[in-house]
Amino acid sequence: MEIMIEYFIQIMGAVRAWSDNIIAGIATYLSNPIEFVEFYTFAVRWIFPVLAMAIFVRCILPLLRGGGSNRIWGFLEIKDAYRIPILHWENSIGRSKLSDIVINLPFISRSHAVLSYGENGWTITDLGSKGGVRVNGEIIEHAGSVEIGDTISFATAEFQFVPEEEGAESIKRKSKLDWLAKLGLNLSTGRTFLFILVFQLLGGMQIYLSMGEEASIRVFFIFLLLIAAECIYYFVLSKFSGKYRELELLIYFLCGMNLLVVGSVVPESLTKQLAAILLGMIAYAAIQFIIKDVGRGRKLKYILVGCSVLLILMNLTIGEARFGAKNWINLGFITFQPMEFVKVAFVLAGTATLDKLLTTRNLTAFIGFSGACIAALILMRDLGTSVIFFVTFLVVAFMRSGDIRTIAFISAGAVLGAFAVVSFLPYIASRFQAWGHVWEFADTIGYQQTRSLIAVASGGLLGVGGGNGYLVGIPAADTDLVFGILCEEWGLVVAVCTVLMIIFLALFVLFLLRSCKSSFYAISACGAVSIFLIQTALNVFGSLDLLPLTGVTLPFVSNGGSSMVVCWALLSFVKAADERYRLDWDPEAGPVEAEEEEGD
Repeated sequence: MEIMIEYFIQIMGAVRAWSDNIIAGIATYLSNPIEFVEFYTFAVRWIFPVLAMAIFVRCILPLLRGGGSNRIWGFLEIKDAYRIPILHWENSIGRSKLSDIVINLPFISRSHAVLSYGENGWTITDLGSKGGVRVNGEIIEHAGSVEIGDTISFATAEFQFVPEEEGAESIKRKSKLDWLAKLGLNLSTGRTFLFILVFQLLGGMQIYLSMGEEASIRVFFIFLLLIAAECIYYFVLSKFSGKYRELELLIYFLCGMNLLVVGSVVPESLTKQLAAILLGMIAYAAIQFIIKDVGRGRKLKYILVGCSVLLILMNLTIGEARFGAKNWINLGFITFQPMEFVKVAFVLAGTATLDKLLTTRNLTAFIGFSGACIAALILMRDLGTSVIFFVTFLVVAFMRSGDIRTIAFISAGAVLGAFAVVSFLPYIASRFQAWGHVWEFADTIGYQQTRSLIAVASGGLLGVGGGNGYLVGIPAADTDLVFGILCEEWGLVVAVCTVLMIIFLALFVLFLLRSCKSSFYAISACGAVSIFLIQTALNVFGSLDLLPLTGVTLPFVSNGGSSMVVCWALLSFVKAADERYRLDWDPEAGPVEAEEEEGD
């Protein structure tokens, strides 16, 4: 017993001596500004990866809870038999298993009809079925209106159109699998938001301290303004919106990384970039409000397409060339990239309702607009953006037509066109010359990529600390090579979490597709995330020499006012596609006491 006590006393003495040394070391660091900065950088380098991973997980899990739509719009009922719920504003009806409403009877055509909701109420459209469609006994030649209580006949199968209120089970539908409940997790949105604010506050302090004698309190003040704007917007969402807030939280994190990159490379642009983030938030809210009504969304489509044509013409006539591409307009008081704003119109131009998709499959207007955009980009020598537009066109065109042969034919023509462009435009051809072996051109056309690869390797898992990297001196470090900056200064863990957040947006849209109440929202959301995905691939793989360097920004993260505003605008299409309510929100009464907000 005495021996054990003696060992315990010795151990406690060693621990006390060790703690005294630690405290003395910290005191020494605090008494010396340079050593304090080194100590602070050392400490937060371990905190940032943990926070980034926690934020990522805590945001995606709540977004993936609850599967289907919260709303049933009505029923097709067979008297004294069963009723089929109407889950969308456009519903394909037929014998095919791919139909939204499957009627597995031999006299029903595979694609028989479409029941859709528009500005004039519900309509039924005959898709050239053999048995025909009747409303209250009257045959429908092409399309006719449907009222609540009407009898709709598909060949000899009769259904009554029953309103939602008569179906008690139509109030809400919950997912069969609630992943958070099955895992026993109860994630607080407020705590996730707090993690993001802590990350941004510590990161802003890191950038401020890394500037040394050139540090300006304005830099740290910019981060405080961002935090204040996020808090105000979060409060508004909490009080007036019943949708999940984690999507905005993901983007808050990405915008924080944007300011950290800008503060490290070009701190004089911090004010401009903060203004772009605030304008992006306003555009995000405004577009959501407009497209909440599909009729307004369609009108907005035509307005934006008209403005886009004007912007393209201005770019071709008075545009300025930077880094080899003529994709800037300088009005004296403001400089912007017009083709960034055309992306929003491009996505909207591809939207259509399901009845039009199945009856006409008319892509002529969209193909014409797409061709004009891509041709203009080739004339501007903007290879990266032309690739983004083309891939987005393929995604939207497939969703509208469902015809793989047509898409394959268009792709084959595009490949031939690409070979012609590369052959006749030496500037674009030079981008491919160093692809795959940039070290052979380390001091010429491969200079940027080789330095980016060195930065990625030198950053390791934790990074060297914000503002301490060497890649900041390389041209386009804060735009085209931003993934290299993230890896070098903030570490591979934070960089990968940042990229995964953008990739998750695409997976999230796939998760939402079946519950979208309208094809308008489904197509626009898919178009938006297609732009995010292809930009991310071109930026990250381009900086790592896995793809040619095309001069494309990383969504929400790269420096650029036009890009930031447009990314927020495109995000509004993703948000509009999500019709689910939070568990702490009653669609009729508003917010209610939420058990999941009590803690983890």
